[in-house]
Amino acid sequence: MPSPKPRLVIAGPGAGKTHNMVETIIGALPYLSPAKYMVVITYTNSATNNIRKRLSKKIKIPENLFIGTIHAFMNRFIVIPFGSFSEEEVGKEKRFIQCSLKAVFERHIKDSGKTYSQKESGIVKANIKNSLNKQGYISFDQTLNIAAQSMAVKEIAELVADRLQYLFIDEFQDTNNKVYEVLEILRKQKKTEIYIVGDPEQYITSFDSSIKNYTRIPILRAAGTNVYDLSINQTNRRCSKKITTFLNNFNKRQYGSDFFEQLPYSDDEGHDIKFIDEHTDTKPIVERFIAICENLEIQENDRCIIAKKNDVIRRIESVLEGRSVSPNQNGAITPLNAIKDTILASAQLTQSEFCKKNDCSNMKLRQYCVETMIALSDGRITNEASFFEFITENFGITVKTEIPININGLKYRVENTDSKEFTLVGNIHQVKGLEAKAVLTIAKTEEELKLWLTIDQTIRETKRGKEDTDYPRIGYVAFSRAEELLCIGCLEQISEFTRNILTSLNVYIVGGELNAQTKIESLF
Repeated sequence: MPSPKPRLVIAGPGAGKTHNMVETIIGALPYLSPAKYMVVITYTNSATNNIRKRLSKKIKIPENLFIGTIHAFMNRFIVIPFGSFSEEEVGKEKRFIQCSLKAVFERHIKDSGKTYSQKESGIVKANIKNSLNKQGYISFDQTLNIAAQSMAVKEIAELVADRLQYLFIDEFQDTNNKVYEVLEILRKQKKTEIYIVGDPEQYITSFDSSIKNYTRIPILRAAGTNVYDLSINQTNRRCSKKITTFLNNFNKRQYGSDFFEQLPYSDDEGHDIKFIDEHTDTKPIVERFIAICENLEIQENDRCIIAKKNDVIRRIESVLEGRSVSPNQNGAITPLNAIKDTILASAQLTQSEFCKKNDCSNMKLRQYCVETMIALSDGRITNEASFFEFITENFGITVKTEIPININGLKYRVENTDSKEFTLVGNIHQVKGLEAKAVLTIAKTEEELKLWLTIDQTIRETKRGKEDTDYPRIGYVAFSRAEELLCIGCLEQISEFTRNILTSLNVYIVGGELNAQTKIESLF
C-alpha cells in the first residue's frame, strides 16, 4: 500500500516543533511494523537527546525507533551497509573521522612543509582521499556524498525504503542538496511515511556549491512544489509578546496567499528589548546584562550569552571566570562511537588491530572511550595536543598525527544537576535549538549588527551563508532564543544611523551617551 502524501510543516522559533513531533511519533508507533524502522532525524546530539528524553518520559522506546543526527542516520542505514557499492572505494570496516578531507590535506601541508599548485593540490587531495578510503576511513564531509551515490542505485534505494516505515526530520531548513537528494529518492519509492518540519529563516548553514542562492535551499524548494502537504504553524510558545513582535520584523515570508507572522501563545508582555550601549570590550556589556538579570531575579542557569565570532566567545568566558558552560553540538553517530573512531584514527588501526596490539578487549576499548568523554567534559582535554597526551599517558596508545582531531565535534555536555552558577555561552550555531529566559547577543562590529537588524526580505535573501559573512539570519536565530528578556550589544560604537534602526524596532538603549532621538529607559 503506497504511503500517504509527505507532510511539510513550516514552524518558527518556539512553535512547539519538538512537542508536536513527539506527539506525532507516539501516535504513529502503534502502527509501526516490528520488521521496519521509524527514523527520527535531528541535526545535533543535544536535539537528539531532547527528543529521546521527552519520548522516554511517555513510552518505552522500542528498538526499531532510531533517533539520531543526519550523519548518524546516513552512516547506519546507508553508508555502513551499502557504502562499498558507491563510486568511492571504501574498505569493508568503516571508520568515521570527525574532520573534513580539507583538514587532513592542510595537516599534510603543515607536516610536509610542501606547497602545491591548484592542479597539484587536487591530485594530492584525491590521493589522500583514496588512501583513507581504502583503509575504511570516511571523512565527515564524505558521508553525504557516499550516501547519495549509494541511493542512486535502484536496488539499494528499494532496500533502504523497505526498512523505513516512517521518517521524521526536524530542523529541515538545515538540509543541503545531498540530503534532499536522498530524501527525494526515498519519497519516490512511496514506501515511507515522511514528516518534516523547519523554519527557512533559521537557515544559517554555509551554502554548498550546488545552492546558488538562499531561495533555492531545499525547504523552500519543497514548499514551492505540490508534492508535499504544506501547513504553517504560526504560534510562538517560547517568547513573550514583545520579543515575538520584534521577531516578526525579520520573518515575513509569503507562502501562497499567506504571510508568515507569529502569534504569542502567552499573554505575558515580557521585558523591553534593550541595547546595552557599551563598547570596545565585552566586560561592561556582560556586567550590565548580569545586573539587569539579577534585578529581575533571573538565575545564572537561565541566562545565555551568544556571539558569532569565537574570539568574542572566549572573551565572554574570560569575563565570567569559569562560571559558564558550552552547549553540546556535534553530528557524531553517538558521542562514544565518535570518540572510539577518533582514538582508532589517532592510532591508525582498525578496532581488531587496536585490541590485538594493545592487548585489550572491545569492552576495555569502550571503557577508554568513557574515560575520554569524562575528560572532555571536565576540561582535562581541551585541544588536539591534550587529547593525544591523555590517550598516550592513560592508555599507552602510540598516536599518529596525520589525521586532525576535531575536539569540538567530540565534546558532550553532561547534565549537571547543580548548574545554578553557570551561564550558557556559545556561538550562534551552537545555541541553535536551545532557549533561555534571558539572552544577550553581542555583535563584534557595527556592520555585523546592522545586518542582523535588516528587515528588507530581498536584502536578507542576497546575503550568502559563508563562514566569513555575518548574514542577517544569524541575528534572527540568536534573538529568538530569548523567552522573557532580550539584550543586544556591540563591541564597536554604533552610529546615529544604527541607533535610529534600533529605536524604529522599539529597542530601548541602555547606558552610554544618549541623545534626544533615542528611546531612553532606566537600567531596569
